[in-house]
Amino acid sequence: MHHYRYYINRHILAGLLLVVFSNPSDSNDDTLAFTESYFYDDLPIVLSASRLSQAQSDTPTAVTVIDKKMIQASAALNLPDLLRLVPGFTVGFFSGTSATVTYHGHADEYARDMQVLIDGRSIYDPLFGGIPWTEIYLSLDEILRIEVIRGPNAAAYGSNSYAGVINIVTEHPADLPGTMLSATTGYERTRYVEAAFADSVGKLDYRISTSYKEGEGFDNRDDSSRAKWLKFDSDYNIDIDNSIRTTVGVAYGNYDEGLPSLLQQERELDNQYNYQFIEWNRVLSEKNKISLQFYHNYYSVDDLILTPSLSEQIESLDDLQGFDESVRADLFAATLSGGLYNFDAFLNALNLTDSPMLFSYIGLKSHRYDLEFEHTSEPVKDLRIAWGIGARHDRGESFWLLQDDNPISRDLYRLFLNAEWYATPKTVINGGAMLEKFEGKDHVFSPRLGVNYHLSNSSTLRISGSRAFRMPTIYEDNAHLSLYLGSREDEFNTWIISTEKLDPQQIERVEVGYFGNFTDYGINFDVCLFHEEYSNIIDQYIHFDITDPDRGITDVIALEVLNQLNRLYQRGAFTYTNFGEVEINGIEFEIDFRPTNRDLIFMGFSYLDISGNELKRIKDGIASFRENAEEKIPKRTFSLIASHSFDDGFTASGAYYFTDEMEWPGEGDAVPNFSRLDLKLNKHFDISGHSIDVSLILQNLHNENLDFYHNERIDADNVWERRIYLQGKASF
Repeated sequence: MHHYRYYINRHILAGLLLVVFSNPSDSNDDTLAFTESYFYDDLPIVLSASRLSQAQSDTPTAVTVIDKKMIQASAALNLPDLLRLVPGFTVGFFSGTSATVTYHGHADEYARDMQVLIDGRSIYDPLFGGIPWTEIYLSLDEILRIEVIRGPNAAAYGSNSYAGVINIVTEHPADLPGTMLSATTGYERTRYVEAAFADSVGKLDYRISTSYKEGEGFDNRDDSSRAKWLKFDSDYNIDIDNSIRTTVGVAYGNYDEGLPSLLQQERELDNQYNYQFIEWNRVLSEKNKISLQFYHNYYSVDDLILTPSLSEQIESLDDLQGFDESVRADLFAATLSGGLYNFDAFLNALNLTDSPMLFSYIGLKSHRYDLEFEHTSEPVKDLRIAWGIGARHDRGESFWLLQDDNPISRDLYRLFLNAEWYATPKTVINGGAMLEKFEGKDHVFSPRLGVNYHLSNSSTLRISGSRAFRMPTIYEDNAHLSLYLGSREDEFNTWIISTEKLDPQQIERVEVGYFGNFTDYGINFDVCLFHEEYSNIIDQYIHFDITDPDRGITDVIALEVLNQLNRLYQRGAFTYTNFGEVEINGIEFEIDFRPTNRDLIFMGFSYLDISGNELKRIKDGIASFRENAEEKIPKRTFSLIASHSFDDGFTASGAYYFTDEMEWPGEGDAVPNFSRLDLKLNKHFDISGHSIDVSLILQNLHNENLDFYHNERIDADNVWERRIYLQGKASF
């Protein structure tokens, strides 16, 4: 792999230099053909690729832009469903409301490889990792656009911008209706109501919104939910050069969770989420500005699993299943099968109490505090720079996950620089890097270099290389999840435990792409070929040699019976290490076709060739491996959305999504192909200056789909059925 990496990097570098320095003095005709009109003729503008506002033809990497028209045309009711449009993206719902979203797969319930920003605020959870999608209150109506950077972008946004970046840009409060009311009802008693009010008072523009949502999730799962949100967004213009943007929000939710199994008891989670964000922007000159932002995120999950008592669990055993023949005839084994011996004597001999097991999968509290300064300027003609510094404090608290009542914290300091240089009228060079220092870790350096060559006003070739890292979460570095007997003072079985301090995992990506913007035909087209190498992957594996807590038993037979009993729950323990390696070669393309302002067709496709291996287990000091990376990443994804608006106020749209078969890591299972057809019919009314929309939404029309869970043994399938919703919106 390393020899191939050297070959790729050497030839890519040569290619970059060739493009930059060949033909530095083009003919006058060619140069004059690149007038300023090129940059302003309906080219999509992207803010997230390099922290600089760029035409999409100038970005150093593949970018998908989901704009307001696409959002309105989709039949999506939540953000994860909307992201199915992006080539290479995989979306899985592990309950009726809880989703995981990843680019190029290899993610469990808590996809830790994506950076998700809302107006510059990261919503990544520092303790457990992933994105708490259910707690994010963000109406699809207030989203201006979503910019998705497909590929590592740590040079701009730091570690955890590993597989990609999702930047959600919301509407300015002044651009939204004064009053908006919305209601949705449908499948499995879904009820979703929202109200918002926007106004201006002097120099202050503001919007306040609230919503409530409930539903019963998948039909054959106990995963109903009830959640409410409140949000305030404002922009205060101090003067012509200074403004302050402020956003605060709070969310509360009750979510039914679990599976019909002993160690995944069906239960109710109580979740809380709140955040505070403030940003000061100052314009120093036309091409020179600074910003200073601070935000705080708080996330908590109250989760406790309580199993039946030990005697009830033992009574449910079928003929001592799981116990070796060598101990079945023993005194203790006989009592297990309902023999003549006293059960209390059995408990005493094993130093046990007849109590339920206590533990928690996701009970936690986390905080993130982040401060960042950024300066954007054009120091010389044709060169733009965005640089800045930042500091972050993460804190996680969970006795159940970390076996520590005290919070565990981690600080981060970062320095970044991104630059765009027009080396020639046709050649754009993008360079950038991020230097980060995490507490307790070595510093990491994440560079990127890209060259875009404009073949004409409508066609651009690009080539780029980048490197990024994913830091282990607080949980991965400090995990200690155990089963407790009766109280948290009595640790019985070690379930997951960290045995080493982890290094960050790494990705290197090289891509060659083409972007076409044919405004006369209403077509944008992007295609890219790429090679990705993932190394030092943080893998979870089963270590059979990790022993359970010592209960002070010295009798050999009693100790063996106790070990056998422990193995009914789990033998050994899961732990983490840096081991896995994956290579992906692939092609992705997307077409955005809008022949008129009434029509929209968007299509995305991804094909991946995958190879790799991971550590499966360690038993008796011997490691076993598996080369099944291709099973955990779908080979193909496809998306299509089409919409047409009629003269009478009707708009009809449809969307189709396909994901190849795959095996979800973590708690997930192998699931077959996922193919989903959605339709939406909307009628718009203008009544006395009021805007009213009524929509009929049909999801998953043509067949049932299995999603994330497919466990026939405990009947835990997540089954997508046909869904029907009625939605009404009014703004005035």
